Amino acid sequence: MKTIPWQKLAGFACASFFFLAACTKKETTKNYVLEGSLKKWHPITITFDGPELSETDSINPFLDYSLITRFHNGKDTVPVHGYFAADGDAGNTGAVSGNKWRVKFTPSTAGDWQFESQLLKGKEIAVSVAESSGAYSSLWKTKGRFKVMEVDTTAKGFYKTGRLTYAGKRYLEEAETGKPFLKNGVGSPENFLAYHEFDGTFDNGGAETPTLNEGLHEFATHVADWKSGDPTWGDDKGKGIIGALNYLAGKGMNSLYFLVMNEHGDGDDVWPWTAPGKQTRYDVSKLAQWEVVFTHMDQLGMAMNVFTQETENDTILNKGDLGLERKLYYKELVARFGHHLGVVWNLGEETNRSPEQLKSYASYIRGIDPYDHPIAVHNHIRVTGKRMEGRPLDPIQETLTPLLGYRDFEIPSLQMFDTTEVHREVRKWIDLSMGKKKPWVVYLDEIGHWDIGVTTDTAANNNHDMVMRTSLWGSLLSGGAGTSWYFGGLDTAHNDMAAEDFRARNQWWETSNNARVFFQDHLPFWEMKGHDELVSNEKAYCFAKKNEIYVVYLPKGETTDLEIGDGAFTIAFYDPKGGGKLYDMQNSGWKITKPNSVTLSALDGKGDMDWVIVIMRK
Repeated sequence: MKTIPWQKLAGFACASFFFLAACTKKETTKNYVLEGSLKKWHPITITFDGPELSETDSINPFLDYSLITRFHNGKDTVPVHGYFAADGDAGNTGAVSGNKWRVKFTPSTAGDWQFESQLLKGKEIAVSVAESSGAYSSLWKTKGRFKVMEVDTTAKGFYKTGRLTYAGKRYLEEAETGKPFLKNGVGSPENFLAYHEFDGTFDNGGAETPTLNEGLHEFATHVADWKSGDPTWGDDKGKGIIGALNYLAGKGMNSLYFLVMNEHGDGDDVWPWTAPGKQTRYDVSKLAQWEVVFTHMDQLGMAMNVFTQETENDTILNKGDLGLERKLYYKELVARFGHHLGVVWNLGEETNRSPEQLKSYASYIRGIDPYDHPIAVHNHIRVTGKRMEGRPLDPIQETLTPLLGYRDFEIPSLQMFDTTEVHREVRKWIDLSMGKKKPWVVYLDEIGHWDIGVTTDTAANNNHDMVMRTSLWGSLLSGGAGTSWYFGGLDTAHNDMAAEDFRARNQWWETSNNARVFFQDHLPFWEMKGHDELVSNEKAYCFAKKNEIYVVYLPKGETTDLEIGDGAFTIAFYDPKGGGKLYDMQNSGWKITKPNSVTLSALDGKGDMDWVIVIMRK
């Protein structure tokens, strides 16, 4: 969390009167209402009375006002941007006007907190570096305090484990538990937020999706996955999209990849504005409805991989530069959604932007995000042996090399055309980032040709075994921090734009989750790294903490020699497709005692399937 010494803040001297909020759900005083459970990691919402405005007011409520709240606990201060909230209940009412202004804050420590809020008015003040000058006026200042209790051990999702943070390591960490986070992600449909019950959402002429009703998602088969007590908005809306998240979380998926703006993009059906092209006017009710969905994701422990643009539309804001509209876009995203606990800000899908532009985006977001959420970018695809529309042969290297070691960048979001390259490519960028003294959290976020991705379970060209071997285990056993699974484009009913029923890949979610469970239950994976030099077969992978534990992925029909240290080791086998238990062989008398090398083969002669083999010092 971004902090500054609170004693250094100008214009906010200690008040003689503070509002004391007890551990109740809601208390009011003067011009604000404070709401929340007042527990560590749970969001606190403060809604203020302010000027009565509308989304289309001549004085722009998004651009010409700035609500800043500084939360401090006597040691550190966290500055948080607020936002215009119309009537304060726009997600349910659809309101476009009102006098409510809101700030959301997620405390990372228990104890006594104070806040000091100020609403400023002035031309383009929302994106101004200077928060106070002669050109701006202060409409009001308000102070208060509240007490935060320790973490709720009965809470669910990130409310129990804490914010995902970058700690200078190869994996993100849960801030409360300190445990490394291994992403097991859903990467399609990229227009997940093109949902028919969100206000102001329609198909603006994007790619044809004949299996969808008016081009929008309904997730109708997942309405039955909505549970009593789950959120809705308006007239009982949202059950399909909430149910879809429930289903995915139940299959062990803990991350979702989605665009928050695809105007002029493939889908052309997702934007935060009141209408396409209205880039300084934000749709308050739609964004409040998105907030319902994102809050549910926090409760499920499902990370938000927030893609801010895509390759087809990454110049519609300021022609790709960091100008007024782009700054306001980032500011609104951070103000409204930055309090969530699993956020990764992605600078763009298949980015075309220059390293200088990407760095400017990253540094601007880092400067206004009080929580220092990790920042990622997705590379353009590399097609082996070909040039794409005049682009260099290796756009992955073009995108990522200039970002190595950059202070405001943590995650390369890899897209790989040739899945046989995944294992080496992940290892490459881990090693290069380590050499720059800022280890990257390397994600694999898209695979294969655009029209294939991961097929449905029943597809005639089912590719699950290949993807399992090359991309799932291939990335993780190089030290990759997780994956997102892209659906491909040929199957019109289940592709990257039209996917409605996530059960079409039910078996794949189980296969993917087997890897996550194996890593979390059986390995100190954060202490291990790729060691393919220890195996003789180039088709095998080796991930190890040398002389302590070795994990070898052995494709079907293959054998390999493994170099190990001296002494006694045990051996166990795991079925990466079927999952389940480790087949521990030590009770059968199979112990590895031969110094320096051992030959590995399939369990009990079952060479017609892939095996994961665990060799551990006794």
